[in-house]
Amino acid sequence: MMLNKRAGWLGLILALAWLASCSSSSNTSSGGSPGRNAYLTLPQANGIAAYRVDPNTGSFTNVLGSPFVGGASPISIALHPSGKFLYSANQSANNISLFNIDSTSGELTEVMPRTAVGLNPSSLAMAGGGNLLFVANETSNNISVFTVSASDGTLTQVSGSPFATGAQPVALALSPSGQFLYAASGNVALVYGYAVASGTGALAPVPGSPFVVQSPAFSMAIDPSGHFLYAANFSADTVSGMMIDSSTGALSLTSGSPFATGTSPISVAVHPSGQFLYVANEGSNNISVYAIDSTTGVTTQLTMSPFVAGTEPVFLTVDPAGKFLYVCNQSTKNISQFGINLTTGGVPTSTIATTLTLAPGEMVFAK
Repeated sequence: MMLNKRAGWLGLILALAWLASCSSSSNTSSGGSPGRNAYLTLPQANGIAAYRVDPNTGSFTNVLGSPFVGGASPISIALHPSGKFLYSANQSANNISLFNIDSTSGELTEVMPRTAVGLNPSSLAMAGGGNLLFVANETSNNISVFTVSASDGTLTQVSGSPFATGAQPVALALSPSGQFLYAASGNVALVYGYAVASGTGALAPVPGSPFVVQSPAFSMAIDPSGHFLYAANFSADTVSGMMIDSSTGALSLTSGSPFATGTSPISVAVHPSGQFLYVANEGSNNISVYAIDSTTGVTTQLTMSPFVAGTEPVFLTVDPAGKFLYVCNQSTKNISQFGINLTTGGVPTSTIATTLTLAPGEMVFAK
């Protein structure tokens, strides 16, 4: 199962000791070095790790003071497009943390009080314009929607929120246009689709919703054009590829869908070019890579795929420049870094971007 359903939380003494040791590590920086920032949730430490990422090598350097203490069990993370604000969904506390980001160093400062949401918030999605934040509340079976202040990042719940959804929404995917939001159930093999009202952020089911997939999906990804959605069918060892109707938001399976992956696919990501799909297979400890047909959304697995990852890869993401793939490995407690072949999409070799003491969660990059 995914990280928030697997890992037992360690005690406060261990978490605080680990935080102190990381903050005093020799692999730290006072900030200001070239590159972009990356942020990683650390659910067992109730913290957010922050890194400077070298744009040429992809290597990580700890931001001074990292990891930063936040709410209880931060499981999902979202970055405001301005790069000024970071949000985490605190699963055990049923609230959202807001952090201000220092533009020079990348350091985080939490803004209190935290914002209450539904029960067991499990996934965040930020609108491309930064005006709306969506929160999937797994146990209360609904989605909270907030407007975001451009000046200070504070959240205000929209009228009608939270909006009811199906059982146990565990993953969200927002179309690049911001018109359509999709929620995958962790309990039944369904994806729920919603039209997002312009201006208000209110949600209304799209025609034909919910849409059948092959098994409960713990991750979804939409290509940059907004034409295709891919859902990882964890217990079926497949991914469902679906075309998005640009007018209504309705989903329909692509030809050959669902297509085979490794064992227990748990996380999916689309390359910024829209040409390649990456799938983390938790059970087989590897990464499947596919070429995406830009017209049909049909996927073709690369000849050398799958590629070896760490033990129990639970999350993957591609850096905004499309040069590197990063994989969060739960059991080996590290992050694998793969160099991406920009012609083929392949990731034949990997290094360790950073080694952790506790299991990593989700990661996001500042653009």
